[in-house]
Amino acid sequence: MRTLLALVLINAVVPLCAYAQDQVVAVSAGPEGTAQLTLRDGSTITISKERGQVGISDARIAPDGTVGWLADFHVETVSYPVAGTLIVWRTGKIIRRFPTAQVFYSWTFHAQGKQVAYHTGPLHGERMAHCELHDVASGRTLAVWDGDLRLRDNRPAWTEGLSR
Repeated sequence: MRTLLALVLINAVVPLCAYAQDQVVAVSAGPEGTAQLTLRDGSTITISKERGQVGISDARIAPDGTVGWLADFHVETVSYPVAGTLIVWRTGKIIRRFPTAQVFYSWTFHAQGKQVAYHTGPLHGERMAHCELHDVASGRTLAVWDGDLRLRDNRPAWTEGLSR
């Protein structure tokens, strides 16, 4: 019985220790526009670029350890890179990509990292914010809202943290 109890306790503690060692503490732009994740132990993981990617921006780490960033791309009509894909990474791999036909203005984790909310729109001349809430595990759209992000009234709670 003691041996069984010891095994149960070891199995309960080891995953927590392994998670703590692999926990991402920082995300930065790596060589040639890659995403570079720095782990708690000081080691780094470099994530391969998406096709045509020139950099990353707006990286975040969720409370559950999920990591996300915007992949930036060159667009022929402007001289600067624009955010075209939201990439979500967890426990050693990219688990979801959220592309847009326009550009990402802002994004945030929601529900402790289980969801992402983002604001997309045209490169220039947005009249109204288009915001979406998605489940990270499935990619499924949970909610959509179009409105003025500057106004606090009549704005869904999940849009908190989004801006133009």
